[in-house]
Amino acid sequence: MNNSTLKQLLNEYENKRSHAILIAEKKKEDFYSKNPRLQEIDRELCSFSLSTAKSILQTNNKELLKDLKVKRSELLNEKEEIYQQSNISEKDFLPVFECSQCNDTGYITKDNKTEMCSCLKQKLFDLEYNKFNTFDMSNCTFNNFLTDVYSPTVEKEKYNSSLSPRENIRIIRKICDNFLLNFDDPHDKNLLFTGNTGLGKTFLSNCIANELLKKGKVVLYQTAPIMLDSIINYRMRKS
Repeated sequence: MNNSTLKQLLNEYENKRSHAILIAEKKKEDFYSKNPRLQEIDRELCSFSLSTAKSILQTNNKELLKDLKVKRSELLNEKEEIYQQSNISEKDFLPVFECSQCNDTGYITKDNKTEMCSCLKQKLFDLEYNKFNTFDMSNCTFNNFLTDVYSPTVEKEKYNSSLSPRENIRIIRKICDNFLLNFDDPHDKNLLFTGNTGLGKTFLSNCIANELLKKGKVVLYQTAPIMLDSIINYRMRKS
């Protein structure tokens, strides 16, 4: 994921949020045109709210406050009668957003912290997944990861190991499973695959990426030269 992708998505969110608000406002304006008394009531209620606030701040006139509350209650009752006669409610004039959690902002507040909404994460996931499809990842799954294609023969001189390639790859598979299981643990170690071409490093990496994408994680795919350049540039900025 890059900043331009996120910016593009947030622009889309802003547009669809604005569209939902405009539709809701248009719906209420249409209803006002058919029921002008409702518009008058809303204006009076707004005026009463201001008057009540001023009275609380500027005076301690309990009788005035009581009268304001009574008048406000009468207006609300009249408003409700209009709604009932038209078989609608106040909620019918609220914007209908695609996501009820973030109201199409892309972010939610949880435990006094702002975090990305699951709907935006899903959008990013879909974009990244489609990007990976250019690498034909459809078959890069652990279900298609066949350890039996590796040799069961131990060739210590050739592989510098007392394990057969099949035993070795099965151990690697378990390590990958644990990596996926503990992916959210910041203390868990990363994986680095090395070796000659044709050993299955790319396939195994894509299997891991596929599993992470299914979990809604955002996966960044880079070639080794680009990744090394990024690391070097980062270290140079830090020094």
